[in-house]
Amino acid sequence: MQSITSGQPAASPVETLGAASLKNGQILFGKVNKVFPNRMAEVQIGDQKMIATLDIPLRTGERYWFQVEQPIEGKLVLRALELPDVNYANLKGAAAQLTAHFGMNSDPAAAKLAEYFLKNRLPITKETFQSALQWLKAADSPEAGLPIFKTMFIQQFPIVKEVFDALLAQAKGAPFHKQLTSLQQQLQAMGEKTITTVKLMAVLDRLQIAGRSQIQQTGLQQLVTSWLDPDSTAEMKSGAFSLLQKTGFIPKGLTEAFFLNNLMDGAQARTGFPDNPAIDKFHHGLQMLSRAKDGSLGELEKVEIKLQRLMNDIDQVGAKMPAEIQQVQKKSISSEKISSLSFHMLVDAFTEVASGRTAVGANTAVDDLLAYLNGDKQLVAAAKGKAAEMILQSDTQQPEALSLRNNEKLVLAHVMEAEYQAVNFTNGASVAFQLKELTKLLGLQLEHALINQSAANLEENPQEMETLKPLLLKLLNEQLPAGIKELAEQILNRITAQQILSQENGPLQNLLLTLPLNLGHAQTDLTLQWSGRKMKDGNIDPDFCRVLFYLELEGIKETVIDMHVQKRVINVTVINEQVAHMEGAANRYVNLLRGNLEKMDYRLSGVSFVNPKHERIGGKGPKFNPFSETGSYSGVDIRI
Repeated sequence: MQSITSGQPAASPVETLGAASLKNGQILFGKVNKVFPNRMAEVQIGDQKMIATLDIPLRTGERYWFQVEQPIEGKLVLRALELPDVNYANLKGAAAQLTAHFGMNSDPAAAKLAEYFLKNRLPITKETFQSALQWLKAADSPEAGLPIFKTMFIQQFPIVKEVFDALLAQAKGAPFHKQLTSLQQQLQAMGEKTITTVKLMAVLDRLQIAGRSQIQQTGLQQLVTSWLDPDSTAEMKSGAFSLLQKTGFIPKGLTEAFFLNNLMDGAQARTGFPDNPAIDKFHHGLQMLSRAKDGSLGELEKVEIKLQRLMNDIDQVGAKMPAEIQQVQKKSISSEKISSLSFHMLVDAFTEVASGRTAVGANTAVDDLLAYLNGDKQLVAAAKGKAAEMILQSDTQQPEALSLRNNEKLVLAHVMEAEYQAVNFTNGASVAFQLKELTKLLGLQLEHALINQSAANLEENPQEMETLKPLLLKLLNEQLPAGIKELAEQILNRITAQQILSQENGPLQNLLLTLPLNLGHAQTDLTLQWSGRKMKDGNIDPDFCRVLFYLELEGIKETVIDMHVQKRVINVTVINEQVAHMEGAANRYVNLLRGNLEKMDYRLSGVSFVNPKHERIGGKGPKFNPFSETGSYSGVDIRI
């Protein structure tokens, strides 16, 4: 899908801001229109005319290279440059003259950059030009880098490499969710993990960007969680246990009591399991219950006390049983009570290894416990695959197409909604909440927190420092493989670009937000571009704004929704190549949309559907530079 342009063609910085935007040392290519006494003249730079003081008399109608000098009594002063005698009747000639002045006349990259600056009428200084050329040569995509300079001038961003790198990362348009998934996979493949890498993986998990691989890794854990969770209903527990049997993790035909009984019987001889305090306690607790089941430990109360002391780490794991417990008269304990105690121990062990997802080795600890419950590694791996397949099928197939009982479907739907699908698009309040949560996880408020909160407050409430951006900054200061650092830097630049492009421009407020979105079995990026204005009291004016919403879906592919709000009248344009299909499917909802908007005191003017192919000019369109082309919300370019 190509590009769509809204609004009028962009003005240059000089045209937009006039002579006030010019700074000492900048070089301009202009024409002398009129000459006045006292070396005053009307000079035209592009389409902008301005009155300037000339250092020497010049001829009317001639074009010159000018350099801005320190103003005299507030007046613009231009000095004509002495340049090599090069034919500058066309753009290439003027660019050649400029590069020759800078001593770069044999550099093709410099000539191309000079042509771009001249074509877009960007103010130039030698220092700025040399820096821009250096950044462009270092960029892996020079063509994408050229429009960045126009963005930086028009939006009056600092002309520094950090800003250029950030905007270039955004302009290249690499799928954000793929970058994050790649980073997560590389971090998982690392041998020894640091606190920073573990915390970073936890944030990536919460962003839900791993999709199928994430479900493959943690789907079985979620079924075990649904079975053991004290807050789960009886229906959920039975459904989860049944699903665990269908994955093969728990043998078919076994009841919960028989499964726990087998764990106890096997505890006496089980060895070689991973070294983990929670698993050690669970193992020794099962051994105690196994002996108690045979009546060798005496009173039930004594057994419960000993188990409680063991699970609370009061006694050393593996310590001999107190003599008074050994010598108590034997007394039978019901199998139901034994089963209940073993189940509660399993719940405690699983809760301990699964808690604190940011703790080093948390995921490994859960896998270790699963391996203790089922010692067959190949069977556990197969069970993970079957669990992931069932969870994905529950999201992609009609419920009646799955041969599952109602309680099993309930568990799968709960796991998918709670763990793997962050946004419920059927509920507006849920969408708003989840988008806010994802935005927080990116760390877009990091600088605001650093400015407005004390170091002590940040230490006591480290939420802002355990989001994606600050963790990436920490990661770049650690000794890690070059590939991981390079990818982390690219992602960091993407986040920084969103911050740079989400800024105030006079009374206007702009927002650019790109979030990774997991739709269960498919991943994509959600991009929201919003532009509005502030009222005198500083609040956002609800009567005027523009929203561009971009999403690529599996079935209908790339879709853009362009919404204009003018005096509370809303006009919506849906841009998609499948116009006929989209319009037919959406028509039934237009009246519902109109009615809901009226409840909020808005009026729907209309919903139109546009095929982007019809918007193309010569098969091409402008490249993606959000908010960079106008400085106002009357015209915004977006790449689709």
